[in-house]
Amino acid sequence: MYSVDPRRLLSIVCLFPKGSRQKRKPPRPQPQQTHRLNLSGGGGPPRRKTSGYARPQFNGPMELETLMEEGASPGPGSREGEAPTADDGTRVSLSNGDKAPHSHRSQQPQQEELNSAAAMKSNSDRPRSSLNLYLAACTVNMGALAAGCALTWSSPTLVKLESGETGLKITGDQSSWVGSLVTLGAAIGPILAGALLDRLGRKHTILLSMVLSAISWIMIGVIPSIVSLYLARVLAGIAVGVIFTAVPMYIAEIAEMRLRSSLGTLMQFFLVVGFLLEYIVGPYTSYLTLVIVSLATPVLCFGMFVWMPDSPHSLLIRPGGEQKAMESLRWLRGNPQETALIKELEDIKKSVDDSKKQKSGIGELFANKGNIKAVVISCAMVAWQQLSGINVVLLYSETIFLKTGVDLSASVSTIIVGTVMLVAAAVTPTLAKMTTMRMLLYISAIGMAITDGTLGLFFYLQNSGNDVSSIGWLPVTSLVLFIITYCLGFGPLPWAIMGEIFPGNLKSVASALTASFCWMLGFVLTKMFSMVCDAIGIHFVFWLFSVCCILALLFTAFLLPETEGKTLQEIQDMLHGRNKSGNLKMTRA
Repeated sequence: MYSVDPRRLLSIVCLFPKGSRQKRKPPRPQPQQTHRLNLSGGGGPPRRKTSGYARPQFNGPMELETLMEEGASPGPGSREGEAPTADDGTRVSLSNGDKAPHSHRSQQPQQEELNSAAAMKSNSDRPRSSLNLYLAACTVNMGALAAGCALTWSSPTLVKLESGETGLKITGDQSSWVGSLVTLGAAIGPILAGALLDRLGRKHTILLSMVLSAISWIMIGVIPSIVSLYLARVLAGIAVGVIFTAVPMYIAEIAEMRLRSSLGTLMQFFLVVGFLLEYIVGPYTSYLTLVIVSLATPVLCFGMFVWMPDSPHSLLIRPGGEQKAMESLRWLRGNPQETALIKELEDIKKSVDDSKKQKSGIGELFANKGNIKAVVISCAMVAWQQLSGINVVLLYSETIFLKTGVDLSASVSTIIVGTVMLVAAAVTPTLAKMTTMRMLLYISAIGMAITDGTLGLFFYLQNSGNDVSSIGWLPVTSLVLFIITYCLGFGPLPWAIMGEIFPGNLKSVASALTASFCWMLGFVLTKMFSMVCDAIGIHFVFWLFSVCCILALLFTAFLLPETEGKTLQEIQDMLHGRNKSGNLKMTRA
């Protein structure tokens, strides 16, 4: 039997607190909690929260190791291992192998929409390239260069033909026919173009005109007879008439609205390049050399333009051309936005469909007031162009300078005029962007009126027996200023207006009518020039031209409608009185 030391027993009892010696109550059962990292989906022990941070509980070291290998990561604004929280405050469980998202799942569609909107805004702000558009415009206007060569070939050549220098001597009357028959052919050309533009398309009609031009130059160079010369000049004129009808239409259909005016003036620039080429090469080379140089221009145009697309309007006219029209428009616009491209094509298609539903005969041109107004405006603008005396100056420039009797060579004077004309035509597209079309027409009409009147005054003083040696510079200066002001407005802009104011279903026939009227008037003026000069004097002829320029100014100020900055459909609405005001008012600047 063991003895117990009372002091030792007392010390052992004191080690336990009083409460521990009472009977403990059983603990309350805790609800099961599922943690996102508990991959088995079972319950786990409760977690103690400290400062709002829930420490994850793991069933064992293998679970933590598995999560680390699978790449589980915390969400934004949480610590590593913390579960993402949904909108309702509950934690989102992850399946095995999932990574915690970097943003709340409910915010992902909104973020994607914001990103998409930002991308669209960035794309819309991206400037589109106009390089392809200018390339197509410059290439098609090589036809205008060929037309310029055909028109002014007579200026340096008629002097040689009348002197017999070429081996074919012609009379003065035959010389007037050689000079004027090109304008007669140009009056026939638009009629041919009107029949072919919708059947062959704008592109192939222009290419056909280059073939006709090349044939005319071959006839002039190979067959040395007056009859062959007449036929060749008529054929060259037909090509010129087709060019003056088809090229403005092609440019108006491919151009963006903001570039239509400047692109419309390119035709005048290339036309003047052709003028200057004949003025420079003609007086200092042989007859055959000038023919070969002139032949190169339509060949070059054909070889370049054949690779360009047809206009979307022209392609949509033909069955099954929608895909080709889309490809043409995409190339012309350069780096386009697909939504803008589709919208523009739909607008063009709607315009073409509306045109197909309407009749397109010549009788329709006079079927309503809107079309009649368009015909009057277009014919009036080209009439003022011809009545300014431009074709007389171009076709007989060397003869006119010979009549002045000044010391400066007629050939050199002609080259000076052609050079100035080229510079003026080169700056016209820039001026068209800086100012309005109407202002350019004002400047052009006033300048031509003053210079025609001044030239008429010089010839009056000369015919009156006065000594004009001290003002021998006046004819060259007057013609230089005349050419500058002509190129600024009434040279290119009547053709640009013609391409804008006619509806799609009447554009071909209306352009043909306008161009035929223009060149028929030009034929009458150039053929009758010598006869009228002999009858009433050359000074009176130029004074008549000056009066016509004043009338052109008045027409522009009071009767020409404002088309600047308007779409082709808006122009039609205006002409037909379908604008907001309900009536058409010929606006003034």
